[in-house]
Amino acid sequence: MQSFIQETFQGEFGLLSDKFSIRELPVSLASACAEQFVANPGVYVFWKAGQVVKVGRHLTNARKRALEHIRCNTGGCMAALLEDESAYITLLSLKNPSDRHWAAAVEIFLEQKLNPLVRSARLG
Repeated sequence: MQSFIQETFQGEFGLLSDKFSIRELPVSLASACAEQFVANPGVYVFWKAGQVVKVGRHLTNARKRALEHIRCNTGGCMAALLEDESAYITLLSLKNPSDRHWAAAVEIFLEQKLNPLVRSARLG
């Protein structure tokens, strides 16, 4: 699934891909990750066993926002991802926070292409 997400992103935003740092993390370890850029603006994609669960973005800290979905149990299914060893989060983090406008475009595109189980209400 990770390669499919990256291929989908690259197919549309390949010329801008150097603006992003892409990381795949098990959901259970995401809060402890100290890698560069993971706390930057960007897009997050929750997935497990070939199914995209949720796509979203945050214009300040995408990892923080993504983990709020776990705490709030968005869609009635997100909290279970914390204990699911097959659950991952792909973070497409912007290297430069001033490029945050690209996060909105990437989120809309990926939500339309990846057809997540839990859809964003703001995108209709």
